[in-house]
Amino acid sequence: MLAPITNNRNSRTASRFVGISHYLRLFRIRQWSKNLFVFTGLLLSMQALDLVMVQHSIYAFLLFCGISSTVYILNDMVDIEKDRLHPVKRYRPLPAGQIKVVYAAITAIVLCAGVLLLAYRLHMYFGITLSAYFLLNLLYSFKLKEYVFVDIIIISSGFVLRALSGILIVGAEISMWFLLSIAFLTLFLGVNKRKKELLLLKDGSKAHRKNLSQYSISMINEMIPMLTACTVLSYAFFIIYESTSPYMIITIPMVLYGIFRYQYLTNQTELGESPELVLLKDRPTVMIMLLWAAMYGLNMGVL
Repeated sequence: MLAPITNNRNSRTASRFVGISHYLRLFRIRQWSKNLFVFTGLLLSMQALDLVMVQHSIYAFLLFCGISSTVYILNDMVDIEKDRLHPVKRYRPLPAGQIKVVYAAITAIVLCAGVLLLAYRLHMYFGITLSAYFLLNLLYSFKLKEYVFVDIIIISSGFVLRALSGILIVGAEISMWFLLSIAFLTLFLGVNKRKKELLLLKDGSKAHRKNLSQYSISMINEMIPMLTACTVLSYAFFIIYESTSPYMIITIPMVLYGIFRYQYLTNQTELGESPELVLLKDRPTVMIMLLWAAMYGLNMGVL
């Protein structure tokens, strides 16, 4: 009689772990790497860094991870039928039927309420920025993603709000050129994502995303050089006009290489549709980012 009882316990334990893994995938933890832009405030105030600023930035990062997971859940709920037609997204917990929609909705409501409450307690302006991010993405999930160009502009705005929230949470001076470079860089990533979706889905692109048929490879190929130039120029102006170290100019070729590398990955590999995978899997990209961070730290007198 002991063997069946033991087997039942092992079975229940295994099912619990499977259920937890489904919810972890629902939260899209892998995409939390996008929230690293919250640490922009620390980058811009390195010379006046203290422990409180670091703690507040970590809290802000975790809260942004919570609200972004809420957005991902809501987006998956809205797109559940379309995601079932996608060769990759159909394996997500909701379209795959691994989590019921009602449970996902309850999770999103509880998570959103808790995160916003903590955000306003941490810092009023941070709470306002986080609320703006949530509302903007809510509009995106339900309607605005259907409009060509508006969709990628909203995605880019989300990254700018991440960076802005990180600046506000530590009380750093707002750098308009740096925020502009983030805006153009994320627009560049956004159009490359649309390009990869068109290449991957081909004739089924309209069924997956309503506005995807309004994009074309030729149009995107015309936009990419413009966005590349805008990204590099705005970053260069940040270095020239707002950086405290003249030697930071040597980081401009690093930024240019990173952009070229991502363009190569979009055209030659499967990573272009998921920028977060590039950060996790592409070794040259990781190395150039670490080198940029090291050079930035040295020029700011931190390393």
